[in-house]
Amino acid sequence: MILNQWYLACLPEELKIQNPLKRKIVGRDIVIFQNKKGEIGIIEDRCCHRNVNLSLGYIKDDCLKCAYHGWEYNINGECVHIPSFPEGEEIPKTARVEKYYAIIKHKAIWVWIGDEKMKNSTPIPPMVEMDEYPRVYNYHYLDADLQLVAESLIDAYHINHVHRDSIGTFMGNLHGEKVDFHLDVQDTYLTGEYNRHNEGTFWEKFYFGRDKEITTKIGFWFPGTSKLDINFRKRRMVIYEHFYQVDENKVCMLQITCWKKILTQFPMNFFAKSMMLKKSNTIVEEDLVFLENNKSTKTKTGKRDLLIKSDEVTFEFTKLWNRNLNNHRDDS
Repeated sequence: MILNQWYLACLPEELKIQNPLKRKIVGRDIVIFQNKKGEIGIIEDRCCHRNVNLSLGYIKDDCLKCAYHGWEYNINGECVHIPSFPEGEEIPKTARVEKYYAIIKHKAIWVWIGDEKMKNSTPIPPMVEMDEYPRVYNYHYLDADLQLVAESLIDAYHINHVHRDSIGTFMGNLHGEKVDFHLDVQDTYLTGEYNRHNEGTFWEKFYFGRDKEITTKIGFWFPGTSKLDINFRKRRMVIYEHFYQVDENKVCMLQITCWKKILTQFPMNFFAKSMMLKKSNTIVEEDLVFLENNKSTKTKTGKRDLLIKSDEVTFEFTKLWNRNLNNHRDDS
C-alpha cells in the first residue's frame, strides 16, 4: 500500500448519481459525501456507535446521517447529533471517526491518504485537459500487478496487437521499427513524445486529417496516473488512467477519456459521450485480459519478464517506480 499520496477519490458528477459514495483506497474504507452547503466530506466509512457503514446512510442538511440509529456526522467526521441523546447534554468528543483531507482540482475530488502534514510535499498530476474538455469515465476492478497496470497506457508497442480490432488504424501504426520516444524523466514522473504512421481509413483521414504522422504523447506520475495524448491536426483525444491498490489483491483503474473538437456537431454532445464511453470500455477490457493474465502466469511459473533493447519506456518507468516505491510503501 503506497501512502502519503493524493488519490482521485471520485468525480463530482458521481455524487449527483449516488450520495454518499463508498470507496476503498489503499486498504482504507472511506465514504465521500456532499452536504446541502455544497461542502465535500471524506471520512471513515464507519459509524462509531455500532460499527455499520456510514455509506448506507443519507444526507440531512449539513451532515451524513447513519441509517441505523440516526447519528449525524459533519464533514470533519464529528458526530453532531444523536436522536436518542438527552436534550442539552454534550456529545462526547470521542463520538467521531477519522477525517481525510480532500481537495477539488481538475474537476475531480482528491483525497490525501497518509500523514496530513506531508500533503503539500506531493503535487496532484497536471490533468489540465479535464478542466475544459468533455469527458467520460469508467471504473474497472482487476486482480493484477499495480506496477504493470501503471505502465499499460504508456506501452506503445501493445496497441497494434491487443487493440488491433477495436482501435485498428485509428491511432496509426509503428510497424515494429525502432521508435524515438524523446523521454523526459524526472524524480517522480516521466513524459515523452513519439510519432505513429497515419494509416487510417478514407473516412478517418477525411475527419482527422491526412498528415503522414500522428503525434502521440505519454506521461506517468508516480504512483497512480498515466496519460496517452493523441494529437491530430485540429482534433485531440486525451486518455487518463488513475489506479490504486484496493486491498492485497484488487487494483482499481479509473479511465477518463477527454476530447477536443470530436463529434461536436451533435446536440449536447450526447452521441459523442455515448460513443466514447462504449469505445473506452471495449479498449480497457481488452487490456484487462492481459494485465490479469500476466499476474496469474508469473505467480504460477515464478518467471520474470524478459525485456529487450526496444523496451526503453519500460526500463525508464521501472527505474522511476522502484526509486519512489520504498519511500511511500505502507509496511504496517
